[in-house]
Amino acid sequence: METKNVKTVSSRNRYSSYVAKFLSYFIFILWTLITVAPLVWMAYSSFKTNEELTRDIYSMPKELFSSGKASFDVVPPQLNIMYPKNLLKKLGISSSKDVDAIDKKVIILESPNIGAHKRIKVHFLIRDKIDPSLTTSDGRNIKTIEAGVGVQIKCSDLPKSIRMKIGWETIWWNFTSAWNRGELGMKFINSLIYTCVSTFLIVICGLMLVYGITKFQFKKAAAVVAALIGLGYLLDVNQLLVPLFLMLTNMKLTDTHIGIILVYTAFGLPLAVMLSTTYIKGLPYSLVESAYMDGASPFRTFISIIIPMTVPVIITISIQSALGIWNEFLLVLVMASKEATKSLPVGVFSFSSRTGIQLGWQIAALVIATIPVMVVYFIFQKKLAEGVAGGAIKE
Repeated sequence: METKNVKTVSSRNRYSSYVAKFLSYFIFILWTLITVAPLVWMAYSSFKTNEELTRDIYSMPKELFSSGKASFDVVPPQLNIMYPKNLLKKLGISSSKDVDAIDKKVIILESPNIGAHKRIKVHFLIRDKIDPSLTTSDGRNIKTIEAGVGVQIKCSDLPKSIRMKIGWETIWWNFTSAWNRGELGMKFINSLIYTCVSTFLIVICGLMLVYGITKFQFKKAAAVVAALIGLGYLLDVNQLLVPLFLMLTNMKLTDTHIGIILVYTAFGLPLAVMLSTTYIKGLPYSLVESAYMDGASPFRTFISIIIPMTVPVIITISIQSALGIWNEFLLVLVMASKEATKSLPVGVFSFSSRTGIQLGWQIAALVIATIPVMVVYFIFQKKLAEGVAGGAIKE
């Protein structure tokens, strides 16, 4: 009888292990589909044209990789064409309004399949640099060709160096257009400023606050500060956008880097305090006393003892705060109206308008904004886990 019961229990345990394994794999696959699949889609969709994304969002990119087999329309100069930086200046043309001078010195090619008739995907050939003997497949001289309805040049008719240049520019067209037309360079720098400065202030001020609460004999003041920090942890910046906007407007800090950094720092402090309190509280007070006995000031003790011993928590606070600030959107959208103070997420949103959305550019901008986050996470993921565990179990 006992042997039979043992076999029954053993079979049940085996069945339970199979069920647990199945559930584990199912949850892992489901997590992969929910989190990783959108990243994969975003990566390959950033190489698709707006027309391809509108037609079928799940199809693989094609148009941007097939420029070598394409034919280009020869179009006349127009005011809505964005010329490469310094191109007109090098050719001695004073303004983009001088269409006759541009037409004499530049051949403008437009793809009929990518942004057709919108003059947003164009290539430029300088007539003086074209071989006079170069002709199209139908016998026309490329150097003297004139724009007109139905006038085309096949990419295969062009020299290899020009074909390679056109192919490279076409493949990366979404990224270069997003970077240049959306002015993402300045917004990228602004995001770096907001993230680095705010994170530094959050770490330093948070550790100083916890150092004062845990290592100084001010129990009542410490309790009040802890209560305020706990209340701040329950509040979100989006809940207080209107009073924050009015307050910063009265202080003339809207549309400034300082105003936005102060808000990020204030709302990042509660998390820093929560994560570092247990860790710093567990540090032996004898270390602080020894420093005082050696003549060190409280600030010197903080710099020489507290900071070096809290590196795991500092890394955790830095990563979590930096990622949150880097991805934050609504605060800068409300507080910043000038291009000089807008951040990268706002730049991504700028490709949406009432008249339409440039999906290819917007997805490429999302990739540009996502890559730094993924790089930071993969580099510091081990430190992040160590810091969270250390802050939880330090005694």
